[in-house]
Amino acid sequence: MHYGYWTDTTVRLRQALVEMNQQVALKAGISRNQKVLDAGCGVGGSAFFLAEKYQCQVEGITLSQKQVNFATQKALELNLTDRVRFSVDDFTSTHFAGDTFDVVWAIESVCHAREKSEFLKEAYRVLKPGGKLIVADFFVNDGGEQRGRRWIDRWEKAWAIPKFEVLPEFLTKSKVVGFKQLSEENITRHIYPSAKRLYYCYVPGMICHGVLSLFGKRTKYNARNVWSTLYQYKALKKKLWNYHLVRAVKE
Repeated sequence: MHYGYWTDTTVRLRQALVEMNQQVALKAGISRNQKVLDAGCGVGGSAFFLAEKYQCQVEGITLSQKQVNFATQKALELNLTDRVRFSVDDFTSTHFAGDTFDVVWAIESVCHAREKSEFLKEAYRVLKPGGKLIVADFFVNDGGEQRGRRWIDRWEKAWAIPKFEVLPEFLTKSKVVGFKQLSEENITRHIYPSAKRLYYCYVPGMICHGVLSLFGKRTKYNARNVWSTLYQYKALKKKLWNYHLVRAVKE
């Protein structure tokens, strides 16, 4: 589940999710038969999109065996097992050989890296010369960490984020690793509807959580997820973070 990319004609989150995949694919310059590493693939949504629309070969990696099992079963149902494969792996230290992929694709996953430089080094290693890294993620604004530490801290804890990166620092780290032709696009306004919808879920979510807790059906982890819908929106309204598409090339 991602925030999605909303346009004037978008009505449902499902449409926004497809549009996000399309926007990221355009930014990455995806073409037919390329080999793509989906770093932090979740349950495989982007991998299936790329395999179906672009006939790409996609390797999806995640730290969750449950996600791998779900995505693998879905690939069977979609008859895409010849184009997509999923495995448990750490995107900061993968099992793939160097110079393997045309594109490293990461949507809302790099924020979970404890040290973003480790992800960038591994992405650079596994990319072919001329290969592209494409990242769609949350970035704390300059000064936002200090001004809104309360909201950012709580959001990070709720989502198990070690630390949200500041965009200029991320770009600098990318250059140090060796990436060239860096570009970024602020698409916050296109994900704003998702942030707002999450916020609208806060009150009913807390009511549902309270009722289910009476029957022992909820945990502290569940509660943090509900609270996160408030934290992310409050931080966004205070202009503490933005959502960016970042593209870099291995020359």
